[in-house]
Amino acid sequence: MNVLEALWGGAIRPCERTVKRGTEYARLQKATQKAYDRFWSMLTPEGKEAYKAYTEANIELMSISEADIFTKGFRLGVQLLLAGICEGDSQLPQLEEP
Repeated sequence: MNVLEALWGGAIRPCERTVKRGTEYARLQKATQKAYDRFWSMLTPEGKEAYKAYTEANIELMSISEADIFTKGFRLGVQLLLAGICEGDSQLPQLEEP
C-alpha cells in the first residue's frame, strides 16, 4: 500500500499522536490534568456548564487552527520537494552539465 492509499484508508492518521512516557510533554500533560481536576472540583454547577461551553468552543477553534497549520505545512513540503526536482534557471553550470 502506498502512502496515499494508507492515508485514505485510515492507516495514517496525522492528527493522532502518542505520548512517550517520561518525556517533558507527558509530565506537563499529567500536571495539566491534575490542575484541571482540582479546578473542576471547585466549580459550581453553573460554573461547570459555563466552562464546558468555553472548552467545547475552544476545542473547535483549535481544531480549525491545527487543520490549517497541517495544510500549510504540507503545501510548504510539496513546494520544497518541487523546488528540489524542477530545473532552475541558474547562470552557473549544474552537476549534470559540463
